[in-house]
Amino acid sequence: MKKKWYVILALLCLSLAGGAAARQQYQAVQEKKELEQKEQEKKQQEAQRKKKEEERKRQIQIRTEAAQKLADRMEEAVTDEALCENMSAALESAEQIQTQIEEFYRDHKSDRDEYVREAYEILEKTSQKAEALKGIEEIDKKFSELYESESDLVAMDTAKNDRLFREAQQELWKIPSEYPEKRGQYDEIVERISEEWNYQNDDWHYETSTLKISVEPRETSYTRYWVCHIQTFSTEQICSALCGGTYGNPRRTTSAELADHNGVLGINGSGFSYSTGIPAEGKSMIKDRQVYEDVYSNGNIMCVTGEGGMFTAPAGMTTEEMLGRDVKDTYCFGPTLVENSEACEISGQFRQTYRYQRTAVGMASPGDYYVVVVDGKGAGGSQGMTYEELQEVFLDLGCEYAYNLDGGGSSTLVFKGRVLNSLTDGQERPCADILYFIDVGDGAEGDEIMIHEDEAMIRPTKER
Repeated sequence: MKKKWYVILALLCLSLAGGAAARQQYQAVQEKKELEQKEQEKKQQEAQRKKKEEERKRQIQIRTEAAQKLADRMEEAVTDEALCENMSAALESAEQIQTQIEEFYRDHKSDRDEYVREAYEILEKTSQKAEALKGIEEIDKKFSELYESESDLVAMDTAKNDRLFREAQQELWKIPSEYPEKRGQYDEIVERISEEWNYQNDDWHYETSTLKISVEPRETSYTRYWVCHIQTFSTEQICSALCGGTYGNPRRTTSAELADHNGVLGINGSGFSYSTGIPAEGKSMIKDRQVYEDVYSNGNIMCVTGEGGMFTAPAGMTTEEMLGRDVKDTYCFGPTLVENSEACEISGQFRQTYRYQRTAVGMASPGDYYVVVVDGKGAGGSQGMTYEELQEVFLDLGCEYAYNLDGGGSSTLVFKGRVLNSLTDGQERPCADILYFIDVGDGAEGDEIMIHEDEAMIRPTKER
């Protein structure tokens, strides 16, 4: 009997073992199916992702290629040669393309940003070129009123025509660099009008009835420097600007800020904080008669008055007292080089014996100014100047007052849209404020123009 139960028990165990094995086998099969299903789903998801990515790339490509075609058409239509040969046709083509760009923006207004980002970048540059062409068109209109090329006739030198001439020149400096031949055509017109009107206008001179500037590059055995003589008609022609229009960041290059203000000649101004962009942080600061930093003068603040005069605010002078003396702009770096036509003692923090790159401004009388920018740090072999050597330059120029502005890598001289001096950084260093000169009307505009009492803008009588 026992043997029989053993057999039954053994068979039962075998049955149970077989069932467990079958269950394990079944479970393994199910797990394999699940893995295969997940793998299949993963492949499907990957295929869908690739399909979406390909569709995304296709949509981007469609828009980018369409934008590039418009950009290429603009490049072909408005080459330097095309502008010189038939400017009206080139501008008409540019206008048509600009209209198509606007249509592109409308058609793709609801697109996802990623689809049109590259296209928009291309079209933005193309639109900027079209805008530059509008500036060229304005120059053409102004010059067409002043000069007839076929007959070589120049219009009469009147106040209105002088203003057109001045405005055309200011726009001329903003023509993009890829149009040298067109710029050359305009330079010839400027030369012809200047000859007729007894003005001097070339790479080193600028002259209208209200502003006269001459730039002279000079060299010594140890340095190279630039002397700029500026004679103004109005008390408001010596100007100052906070870069970017703010007391602090953003800093901007002198050339960019000057262009925004239609300045003819400009230089960098005060020292500044690299972190905040604030000019002369913690020092007295007035711009266009607005007080930005209300502290006592540290004895090293250069002031420009509403009458076009210059002086250094003595230590302890308040901004209220400065405004009481009609100070419209201040700068801070130093030292003061010349005061009352005599050399100032260079002492204290400014005592040094080494030569350096410099930027400085001086005044012979209100309305009669000099700017001196000195190359240094080995630029073309130039070593720079000491403060004492810079003093002598301004004394030789007959200046009543002179002040040293920020130097080194900040030193920048821009004249008629061109940077003239050698830059120690290899490129313009963004600055916090600039000093610059503008052209104005001849007084016919009324009370807005106040001339210098001594009529510092002196020109010889024109010969007809």
